[in-house]
Amino acid sequence: MHKIRKRTYIYIMKISNSIIGCGLALALSAGVVNAQDDQAGNESLPIWMENVYLGGSIGATTTFTDVKQYDLYPVQRYRREIGFGGGGYLGYTINSAFSVEGHLYGFGTNGTNRQNYEFFKGGGIEPSLNFKMNFTNLLFTGSARGISKFNVSGYFGAGLLMFRSRLFDLHEGEIDPSEKSSVGLNVGYEADYETKARRTREISIPLGLQVSYDIDPQISVVFDQRFGLVNTDKLDAKISGDSPGEFYSYTALGVNYKLTDKLWLRPEAELNDKLAQVDSILDGFQDSDNDGVMDAYDKDNQTPEGAKTTGDGMAMDTDGDGIADYIDQERLSLCTEVDENGVVLDSDGDNVPNCKDAEPNTPEGAQVDVNGKAISTMPGLDGSGDSGGDVGLPSVYFATGSSKLGYSNYPALTEVAKFLKNNKEANLTVVGHTDATGSVNINKKLGQKRAETAINHLVKIYGIDKSRLSAVSEGSTNSIAVGKTARANRRVDFLYAK
Repeated sequence: MHKIRKRTYIYIMKISNSIIGCGLALALSAGVVNAQDDQAGNESLPIWMENVYLGGSIGATTTFTDVKQYDLYPVQRYRREIGFGGGGYLGYTINSAFSVEGHLYGFGTNGTNRQNYEFFKGGGIEPSLNFKMNFTNLLFTGSARGISKFNVSGYFGAGLLMFRSRLFDLHEGEIDPSEKSSVGLNVGYEADYETKARRTREISIPLGLQVSYDIDPQISVVFDQRFGLVNTDKLDAKISGDSPGEFYSYTALGVNYKLTDKLWLRPEAELNDKLAQVDSILDGFQDSDNDGVMDAYDKDNQTPEGAKTTGDGMAMDTDGDGIADYIDQERLSLCTEVDENGVVLDSDGDNVPNCKDAEPNTPEGAQVDVNGKAISTMPGLDGSGDSGGDVGLPSVYFATGSSKLGYSNYPALTEVAKFLKNNKEANLTVVGHTDATGSVNINKKLGQKRAETAINHLVKIYGIDKSRLSAVSEGSTNSIAVGKTARANRRVDFLYAK
């Protein structure tokens, strides 16, 4: 058993030296690249105190010495080998993964060997300086919005164990304080045990593993499992064999408190957060429907490809009838009362939209004027004037001094053509008028030219027989509006021929 303990001790010492070397290398590399997250903290504290934390724990101890019954678990009968202890620490964070801690712990030690009828008891105080690594921050990348509340850390360092132990005989489960063990060399300070005037001082190497859970940014609960390697064979007040050292374990629960609520983050975490922000911004520059408007400003991200849109990504609606141009079959509707294809509603089918129709219930096939009113078909109507009778056909209008037909006159000419087609025997006198801006002779010629222009349109576009139309001019002699340049006087009327 002593050989096994000796080999174990040597292996642990080698491992600890390797860990120290690796830890120092990681600290030097990580110390220059890690950065602290600048969250709202206790701004009243000095800057150096923002990295300070403290804590403490209480727990149970067991020892691994010459005076021990079993290697893997403690004795519970006669003399329990479990002791109790506690202490605290003060730490300073170097970066997100590394920190330095000063520990001060006190604990009791116990051991029993029933085969040799002996047991020991004692206690010690151990100050130590430890180097701590946060494996969670060291190995795993987090983010400012998703930091894990669990952290796994390891620590190691060097300390000085100041202890006092006393070895006793074990007789039928009872302690005989007057007798010392006769097995091995008894090195306990029996004479000063009661006054505790003298303590053995030996170098120790603490190795620990901690698992913590953050209750809030400043407070966390900690599970601590530590093994202490003591460079002595006197921890159990007995020298036996050639063992170079003895061990103790400390299992405890504690609390950790940081002076500020600042969070240490790896640079990758900060970079990931910034990249996420950039990605979020870039997402706004996408144009899902390829309409030339970014998604961040597009009110309709499902515009069909090729559809013209406004500045906010909505499909263009030129006539404002609520039907997008890429669907609208009449992009210049006269009314907003349209069907699902953008065609104006015409309930009675007289080609006058409902919004303009003065008689929306005209019988099917009836001839109507531009206002939707029915026009009587009177083949034998006699003219009441020099030019003929008025049957309610719409007039067409011209610009000053012009005989050119504008597009606005086309609907009126369409109504005239319908009248002629529905009344095969009817002939019309086309009368040209002018305003009073020119001479009598010029106005007479201009009125004649306007009448002929209207006739030529009906013949060319609608195929009306020209013999059914006769052009006359009244110049400016038959004005109907007051004013020398009134538009109403620059017109062509369609009258039933005599």
